[in-house]
Amino acid sequence: MTRRTSKEIKKTNQIIAALSIALVLVMALGIYLMMKPDLPAETRPPQSTQQQTESGTPEAETELASMIANAKTHVYTLYTDLEQGSGFLINNQGDILTNAHVVLDASYITVKNSDGQEFNGNLIGISETQDLAIVRVSELAGKEPLEIEMEPVDIGTPVVAIGSPNDQSNTATIGEITDTELDFSDQFEYTNLYEMSAEIAQGSSGGPLIAADTGKLLGINSIIIEENPDLGYAIPIYTVWDQLTEWINDPLITEEEEIVLQDVKDAYFDEDFLAGFISAYYELLPYSLNDRESTYYMSYIFPGSNAEQQATGLIEEYSDPNLIYDVVKPTITSIEIEGDSALVEAEAEFTYHDKASDKSSTISHKGMYTVVIDEYGDYQIDGIVNQ
Repeated sequence: MTRRTSKEIKKTNQIIAALSIALVLVMALGIYLMMKPDLPAETRPPQSTQQQTESGTPEAETELASMIANAKTHVYTLYTDLEQGSGFLINNQGDILTNAHVVLDASYITVKNSDGQEFNGNLIGISETQDLAIVRVSELAGKEPLEIEMEPVDIGTPVVAIGSPNDQSNTATIGEITDTELDFSDQFEYTNLYEMSAEIAQGSSGGPLIAADTGKLLGINSIIIEENPDLGYAIPIYTVWDQLTEWINDPLITEEEEIVLQDVKDAYFDEDFLAGFISAYYELLPYSLNDRESTYYMSYIFPGSNAEQQATGLIEEYSDPNLIYDVVKPTITSIEIEGDSALVEAEAEFTYHDKASDKSSTISHKGMYTVVIDEYGDYQIDGIVNQ
């Protein structure tokens, strides 16, 4: 549960008041747009990716689900003695971007990935004027981030917001950019903000805003209006990249006596996490079946393992230029955890349609997956037996 001080509550109320006035003025000018998502945020399960896109086509839904499943492996939940928020990887040095208000005055920072692995985070940069901070996790050095969009995007751009509202990790909501270049001022200066119809909630602060059409990182989800939760505001990354680069290259040095390290959980296997992991892997496959150049699923495969060849072989076997794969419905049938690996058996039904006749059909698949934990604390598929 998110912990907030009286000072933070006052700050939130001030932001709400300022934003409410701004929205009234915008609406009076007739340029305010609002797109209400199909479901309120509190009804969405944390691991859900099968959401309706604006176009509503099966191909678009499949592509979006694949992009979200891939993006979630780069998003983290942050805990301090004062707050709970979100953050995401921005380089291969283990640096996680978040909001300053998530880690402000924190005695410690604990970072948790989607598989339950916890890390101690070290604050290497924080702004007194902008709501920005970077937390470095040395154990994540070497892990590659998502690509960052370094140009502004237009109103109407489809987006996905990912975060941990109310400590529900990897919650994804969809929407679009409804306005750009908005400025607000409070304890922090917010400039050139994106306004979006993707809902965010308390605890989502610091999570990524991602372009649904390209999969690139657009911004840092930063502000919500409690009276109007249909809207959120994000800081565009391209506008603050120079500041972020300065912190990365010249990190803040914390005095040794000021460092507080928490007892963090090592990586472990959990049946619910394993079921969600394999289900997410299946969600990536239809996109690659429709576009052989897309290899999102490889982020779930342990490099150099037997699983690489088996996963690629399945794509080659099932893909057909005359077919469009619409959706996959996986079912986890058994999970066995033994020491440093886990064996997950699953069945899946792939639904596709023929381009020429538009006739729909299904293919059934059974697979046995050996799952290990890699050096970054992430689940990875080390072996696959396609049946």
